[in-house]
Amino acid sequence: MIRVISYAGNEHYGLSFEQAAAKGIPNEVIISALNNELGRDIDTVAGNARAAFVSPGSYIDQEYLLAKQEASEWLAGGKDETAIPSSVQDHIDMFGVSAEAAAQEIVATAEQWEQALGAIRSVRLGGKAAVSRAETIEAAEQAAKEAVAALNAIRPPESSL
Repeated sequence: MIRVISYAGNEHYGLSFEQAAAKGIPNEVIISALNNELGRDIDTVAGNARAAFVSPGSYIDQEYLLAKQEASEWLAGGKDETAIPSSVQDHIDMFGVSAEAAAQEIVATAEQWEQALGAIRSVRLGGKAAVSRAETIEAAEQAAKEAVAALNAIRPPESSL
């Protein structure tokens, strides 16, 4: 079932391949609509996988990047106890650890998130490529199903983040 097919100035909703073909919609248009739909589905599941690695809320990922940058610079700059960055101090206040431990934990968490982003991107783009290369609708749907399953399997370990 294809949610939306746009053709000749009309929108067709909820059609099977056969129904769309019976309406005279060319196969290329039907397949393109299906590929776009499956690609959006893969993108949505990839977004959910990314979200599993950060706290809920807007721009939390940007906080991770900023905190990592501050912590990394502080560690590389000699760990001046009189110039602890705010992100490191916030971590100290939250978890009651030393400044160095806080900075190292921030960097490790951010690196874990970045590794997850790389894995998610690889599966997402690979899945979309497999969908677009598929020679049949069934193969395209199977490729999307496999990508979605792989993305759903990418989650942080219970004890992390």
